[in-house]
Amino acid sequence: MDFFEDFFSFDAKFFNTIPPLIFKPGKVPKDYIDGKRVGHIPPLRIFIFLSFISFFLWGLSFESNVEEAEKQDDNLFQTIVDSLDANPELLDSINTEFQQARQDGKLDTLIDGINFSIDTVQAKENQLDISQGDFAYIMDKENTPTDIVDSIAPNFSGFKRKAFIQAIRVYQAKKGEIKSYLMGNISLVLLLFQPFFALLLKLFYIRRKDFFYIEHLVFSLYFHAFILLLVILLFTLYFMVDLDFVVPLIMLSAFIYLILALKRFYMQSYGKTILKGILISWIYLLILFPASAVGYLLLSLYFY
Repeated sequence: MDFFEDFFSFDAKFFNTIPPLIFKPGKVPKDYIDGKRVGHIPPLRIFIFLSFISFFLWGLSFESNVEEAEKQDDNLFQTIVDSLDANPELLDSINTEFQQARQDGKLDTLIDGINFSIDTVQAKENQLDISQGDFAYIMDKENTPTDIVDSIAPNFSGFKRKAFIQAIRVYQAKKGEIKSYLMGNISLVLLLFQPFFALLLKLFYIRRKDFFYIEHLVFSLYFHAFILLLVILLFTLYFMVDLDFVVPLIMLSAFIYLILALKRFYMQSYGKTILKGILISWIYLLILFPASAVGYLLLSLYFY
């Protein structure tokens, strides 16, 4: 209650924070570290609130398609069964591929609907031995993942058993459930991402002895708060018109904003600021963010 009362009170903090955050890049974090904190919404508070709003709107953007996806997902097994019944040659081909993979010591064949690959399975005593009946048993969503693993691979243990169970659980889950589950944790991941981006800023401005790590973290929170505001605006427009350029527009706006914010906050020349902005954006988009996304996806599916 205190949180929402503070944010929606529309007092001086709101007008001293939101407009400058949008139209004067770098001014709000600069004022905050200079001691002008009373008139601004704290960086962590505004970041959490905007992340809640933006990901809520993101959820609404695909919610209308969930029902149709669920219907298609419910009919998936029956469609596969009908296809196999009508095409016995296809079933023989699938069995041949599984047997060949087993002989080669690896199982690279993907079961339709399972977005999980098991690579380099060695020919050991606990090797998967999938027969026609086993294949149908796996594809039947009425069977629980634990029961399937106990039946198909009773000797699996530890990480291998857990990974196989999770692969089946992901296959059995409805498409809307997977999206909702992954989306529900993105805001937390974005919050945990902040210290790493602040560390990146610290490395690029390591010669600035007057800036401690906390100053970089403040900049990171306010910078990503602007990105969240941009996401909220664009998703609001998305409900009105069909925008195919949402992601490119966010990236371009965020890059320009980053350059201007770095210039105001760290007070270096435009040449150095543009060069550092390009390098920071490159590391952000090609290394830091993808690594965080992959780690998040793997951990989320492992604990789903």
